[in-house]
Order: sequence, then C-alpha cells, then structure tokens
Amino acid sequence: DLMRFFDLWRSPIDSSLGGDIDSYDYIFLGDYVDRGSHSLETICLLIALKVKYPNQIHLLRGNHEDISINNQFGFAEECAERLGEDVQEPESVYATLNIFFEWLPLAALVDNKIICLHGGIGCAINSVEDIERLVRPLEVIHEVTTLEQQMLIDILWSDPTENDQEIGVKPNVTRDPSS
Repeated sequence: DLMRFFDLWRSPIDSSLGGDIDSYDYIFLGDYVDRGSHSLETICLLIALKVKYPNQIHLLRGNHEDISINNQFGFAEECAERLGEDVQEPESVYATLNIFFEWLPLAALVDNKIICLHGGIGCAINSVEDIERLVRPLEVIHEVTTLEQQMLIDILWSDPTENDQEIGVKPNVTRDPSS
C-alpha cells in the first residue's frame, strides 16, 4: 500500500529529484506492521524517511504498534522468519522496533485546526491538552486501570464508526465501551 501510495502521489524526495518534500508534510497514522508480508520494509522505509526529512515526515502510533497486537498478528513471526532472530531477545530487531513504537507520538495538529490520530478521541479525552500530557514511552495496557491507560486505548482503538459504510460520527460501543 505504501509503495502504491508513492507511485500514485510521488515519493517524498527532494525537489531536485522530482519530489515534493519541500512543499508538503506527510502524516502517517499508524499500522505500519501486520498489513502484509512486507512489514519490515514498510517500517524501515518510513523510519529512513523520518531520519532524512525529520520536519516533513510525521509518524503517529497506531494500534498495531503495540507488542501484544503485532505479536498476535504476524510481525513477530515475520521478524523471526525473515531475520532469523529470537524475538524474545531484548536486542532483537522486533523488540527494538516495539520500544521505538512506544515513543511514537499519538496525535498531530495541522494548522492548530485539524487533529490527526489513529483511532479516535474516545470518551476519556476532553481536550488536546489531555493528549499532550501523556508521557512517552507508553506501553499499551489492555486491562485498563488508570485514566492515562484509557486515553491511550481511546486514541488507538476508538474508531469513529464501526465500519466504513457508516456516515458521520456515532458512538462506537465496540471500540469505545465507555461511550
């Protein structure tokens, strides 16, 4: 999907090479892994772009940037098979990337008007300042016991509707049970 996006809209490269990185910022909303057989290439390319263009490439955290989710949905298996590593080792690429994921921002503001995040706002969040107060690194705790944990779950999992065919924004009791 990422390469199709770049084919369609051009790659974020220097204008001298025909790119548009001088004119546009790119905000990626998460789920960089577990979306096919090229998770490693996808996340490595995005990290490389972020390093090369730190002010134009913005990576936000999605719900698959959580070790318990990406372990369950195939990223650990991909790293083990393709890299020949023990993903339980603290120095493995898999473990290192999951530490990186815990440091990713959860949201971005565009022109102080548009909020970008992976899932939704959820019931635990009342303002942008609530999100700004969350201190990274953030480990996802699925058995929520604190407001901070609930806010993180809300941001990653509170999709505005249950499916893409629904129009408008409605309470989503499946993804935001506190609504």
